[in-house]
Amino acid sequence: MAALTGAEALAKHAAGESLARANLARANLSGAYLREANLGGADLREANLREADLGEADLYGANLRGANLYGANLRGARANATTQWPVDLLAALGVVVAG
Repeated sequence: MAALTGAEALAKHAAGESLARANLARANLSGAYLREANLGGADLREANLREADLGEADLYGANLRGANLYGANLRGARANATTQWPVDLLAALGVVVAG
């Protein structure tokens, strides 16, 4: 297993912290505790956020395209029209859409 980068290590336990506009593209944040974190404008493209706690986080303008959000907690997270989500968001969150 590869060692965490400085940004990954910082972000793993950043509850309530500001990571606004941080470059976390392709970061391994699996299981990270980011509750109430400010991730506004952050670059999280292709980041591994599997099982991460993003509850009540600020995601205004964050780029989450290609991010793995499988099992992530997004309850109460705030986003806006400029927040970019993964194309397969519902599947990543385990939501089954009945046909």
